[in-house]
Amino acid sequence: MKKRILWADDEIDMLRPFVAALSADYDVETVSNGSDCLETFAQESFDLVILDEQMPGKTGLDVLVELKEKHPSTPVVMMTKSEKEETADTALGRNIDDYLVKPINISQLKVALKKIFQRQDLVREEMRRNYNGEYRKMQSDIAFCQSFAEWADLYRRIVLWELRLDDDDVLTDMHLGLKTEANSSFAKFVERNYEDWFSPKPDDSRPLLSSGILDSAVKPLIDAGEKVALIVIDNFRLDQWELIRPQLEPDFDIDARPYCSILPTATQFSRNAIFSALMPRDIKARFPQYWPENERNEDSLNQFERQLLDEYFKRRGLAKDKSCSYYKVGSDESGHEYMRKFGGYRKNALNALVFSFVDALSHNSAESYVIRELTSTDASYRSITLSWFQNGVLHKVIDFLGEEGYTIVLTTDHGTIRVSKPVDITGTPAINSNMRYKTDSKLRYDEREVFELVKPDKVGLPGSWRYVFATDDGFFVYPNNRGDYVSKFRDTFQHGGVSLEEMVLPLVVMRRKK
Repeated sequence: MKKRILWADDEIDMLRPFVAALSADYDVETVSNGSDCLETFAQESFDLVILDEQMPGKTGLDVLVELKEKHPSTPVVMMTKSEKEETADTALGRNIDDYLVKPINISQLKVALKKIFQRQDLVREEMRRNYNGEYRKMQSDIAFCQSFAEWADLYRRIVLWELRLDDDDVLTDMHLGLKTEANSSFAKFVERNYEDWFSPKPDDSRPLLSSGILDSAVKPLIDAGEKVALIVIDNFRLDQWELIRPQLEPDFDIDARPYCSILPTATQFSRNAIFSALMPRDIKARFPQYWPENERNEDSLNQFERQLLDEYFKRRGLAKDKSCSYYKVGSDESGHEYMRKFGGYRKNALNALVFSFVDALSHNSAESYVIRELTSTDASYRSITLSWFQNGVLHKVIDFLGEEGYTIVLTTDHGTIRVSKPVDITGTPAINSNMRYKTDSKLRYDEREVFELVKPDKVGLPGSWRYVFATDDGFFVYPNNRGDYVSKFRDTFQHGGVSLEEMVLPLVVMRRKK
């Protein structure tokens, strides 16, 4: 298959002989301005871009900046009429792959393209050799992980390779098989060890859980006199964090570590546990007014996070001389409003914010055909998250808080997994609606296909009914309308169950570089 090239030049009609000469070896598409270049690139896939530096409107350098922000690995050849050294320095400093001064000849251009594609081929072959060795090591490690820390380390390696392999279809399929194998073994690990993580006996191998984040990562900073901003991105996976991390590293010192979401990996349980520093059973026992029951609207299940955070401040003795705030960012406008009104929050020891975009994206994958198409692969799901971060208000809020001198603790309540395997279950009409966990008085299912918690009080869960969880890429369906559920939910992103994606999560402390 021919490599695809996008060529943007306001004098493209004069360059038709060059385009024709290249077309013998490459599939060349042309545009006459920078805006069309960006629009065309967003709609189609190209292996290389040729940019004229001096176009009217968006210049080649303008296009280069926008292109590299969203697609840093795409090679770019810049062409210009200027021989000034500073022009070349500017272009080279912005990570172009070659620089040609007009007038050019076709041999020059062909040599430049050949060098770039040959270099790419060499890099790809080297990556494949490295991956084959690492693949064998990761496959071996799957069998020997004995603690959550070891699983978290292995999963991060799997994620980092997944990001590197996004453009390699052969290795991506191979890697997906490895991740599937890892998830299956991780589910067995959780089944063997989850109850032990709630044992009163001290155990260094127990992971940090959702209910421990405030005490472990936030309160020590407040006690040290730092101003703290806690940012919780609802439904945010480790791979999404690793993708946006390079966007923050130039401006922030970053200390990242993994933590483990409690089960169910669902907002009512995991995020309420974060903001209360309590397990759900204890929230319900101490603050029954803050624990809604039998609610179908997930947002209503977390409407008391502000109150739970206030109660935490009182319980830890912080409320005597310190204050905290809670703010939910549901849109770019609400994020900008937060910054405009920040004078009212500036004196707080802790400012907590919840961002809901990623959660809305995953939920809408089941409700909207368009969203499902846009998130048809994990790579595209990550890409939308990256675009949101680059263009939305979250990045601006982080920069703003950093400039205000805040130490930022960034984390999430749970992750999400693309589901494909229907798992039959039945219960009473009161059964909960989550697709990855179920609790009810009369559950019926195949025990071989689920992870059961038959004594919920042992793991901090309310109620006496057993909880069952989907593992791997399973999702629960009811046999009497199985076809409807499979059609609606297969290949969508769901949470609530047991998987690396849902449970192994980023906990990040960031400070603005001086």
